[in-house]
Order: sequence, then structure tokens, then C-alpha cells
Amino acid sequence: MNYAVEAEGLQCDKGSFRLGPCSFAVGPRARVAIVGPSGSGKSTLLRCLAGLDRANKGVIRVHGQVVRDDHGAMSPDRRGLGFVFQDGALWPHMTASQHLRFAAPGLSQEQSCAMLSRGGIGHVADRRPAEMSGGEAQRLGLMRALAAEPRVLLLDEPLRSVDVHQRDALVLLVRELADERGIATILVTHDRDEALALADEILVMHGGRIVEHGPATTLLQSPGTAFAAAFLGGAACLPVDASRDGFVATAFGETNARGEAKMLRLVLMPGDLIAVPPSGDGPRARAIASVPHEDGYRIRAALLGQIVLAQAATCIRPGEEVELRLRRPLRVLPWTTANAQ
Repeated sequence: MNYAVEAEGLQCDKGSFRLGPCSFAVGPRARVAIVGPSGSGKSTLLRCLAGLDRANKGVIRVHGQVVRDDHGAMSPDRRGLGFVFQDGALWPHMTASQHLRFAAPGLSQEQSCAMLSRGGIGHVADRRPAEMSGGEAQRLGLMRALAAEPRVLLLDEPLRSVDVHQRDALVLLVRELADERGIATILVTHDRDEALALADEILVMHGGRIVEHGPATTLLQSPGTAFAAAFLGGAACLPVDASRDGFVATAFGETNARGEAKMLRLVLMPGDLIAVPPSGDGPRARAIASVPHEDGYRIRAALLGQIVLAQAATCIRPGEEVELRLRRPLRVLPWTTANAQ
């Protein structure tokens, strides 16, 4: 397959932080979101692809062309990648039209104005960044990156400085423009909803390593790690104990599971639990809050030192004891993949 971007054994040391080794591939028209908590290495990975940060090891290919290996690296301007920075990184002395014509020297004044209009900012063609709103400036950063007709578009948290009410429109604009040009997009974000709105694939990072990479729907419905379930799905991840060969003990009974108990977690997704008055031998928890929800109430309760969500038929007062019951089979997953420990 002709991948838009491939990374093999990519590693980058920045002070005490180490990225990688990371290996992954992005299809020619794919929309990929790189997600993870602050400090997980998302932006470093993106900047290594672009050549803005220097990798120590590994190979990077863009549409089959090696742009970085252990023998040398292409400069960022020769990689055919468009980069949209989280702070815009606009030139204060240039107008919007001049930004585009500097990025693409062959562009005429008329063509630059047409591109700005396509991005919804034709009215700022003669304005400088200080005269623009945050949303206008971010759209300019996007159109500047696209003006040079990149083979891949890289976006480093481009919506961080944009008002909430403008984000949906910008996400749609990115999708439309990338689809029109038939190029892959790779977005770095810590926002789950933003990632799901833009991307068809998600790459989850933790501690400088890739934890999971796959279709967004698969990672949401059937994550392979407890970390991805917690980060993407808001799951509560409870510890388990070794029970007998091939089995672990959880708050809801035993189940078979592979791996060391200390590296496994019981994954409880929102909607997995029902809270009822104590009457059986299920685990007990103390209610913290109760709010109206579909067909009853959503209960926040403390179980084994963690907050879990459960559905209840009636309102339960804070501090009241409830019994928790599972709506689905036990699900025990490794916290992260073995190579991301």
C-alpha cells in the first residue's frame, strides 16, 4: 500500500523525555488524530514527522520517499508537509494575502484572495494578524499551510485558542479542504470530541509510546487497553488481584484474563453499571451525586477509591449506600500495551 506517512522505530530524546520507539502508518487519504494526556509525546511526534524536532533514530517516509533515516534527514521545507501550529505562528508584518503568497510564491493576488474566501476569511485579505480574531488567525494558518499544496497536512492542536462556538465550523472546514485535495491529515489534540469529529483513525499515546492505533469506532467500542478505555471512553479502571492460574479476582467476581494481575484493570464504561438498594452480594458503594438521566438517574459513586457511574431507577441521596450490578460481562484489559509500559 502507498502510505502517506510511515514511521519505523522513530525515537527522539528531549532532555529527560524520550519519545518512542514509535512505528505506525497513515493511509493516503486518512484522517488520523493523535491523542493522549499532556506530556505523552503527541506534539513531539508530529514535529519529528515535520522535521521541526530532530529524531535520534528511525525512518520516516512520506508517500514512499525517505525523508529521515539514520544516514540523514531532509529539511522541513522539502518534505511536502503542511504544518498548522497551535499558536498560529503568523508573521505580524504580513497581511493575510501576503502570508499565502509567501508560502506559495507562484500564487497571484487574485488566487490568494480566492483561497482566503474558500476558508471563510476573504474579508481579512488586507489585514495583519493583530487585526484578526483568534478564529480568523487560525483559519489563516490553515490556508497558509494548504497554499503550498502539501502532500500531508499536520495540525498541532489548532483549535486550542479558538472559541468553542467556532470549533465545529473549523473542524468541518479542515475535513472539507483535505478531502477536496485528497490528502491525509494528522491532528494532535487532547480533546476527545475534537478527535472524533475530525478523525476516522485514532492513535493513542502514553509516556512517549503508542498504546493503540486503529479505527475510531473500534477503539471506542472495543478498546484493547484500559488506558484507551479511560481516555477515550471515560471508563473507570479498577485494580484486580491474582486468583488462580489464568484467573483474576475483581470486585464483581472472578474472570479469566491474560497477563500479570498488577498490569490488568477491570474496565467499567459509563452505562455498564446499575445501582440498586442493597439486597444481594454485589459490591457496595457510597453515592456521591445523583442527577436526572435517561430512564432514571445517573449516580456517581465511590468504589475502591475510584469514581464510577451507574444508572439508577430512582434518585439516591449523597452518602447513601447502593449495590452495584454489571449490565455486561466482566471486561479486564491490560493498562497499556507491553511496549508502552
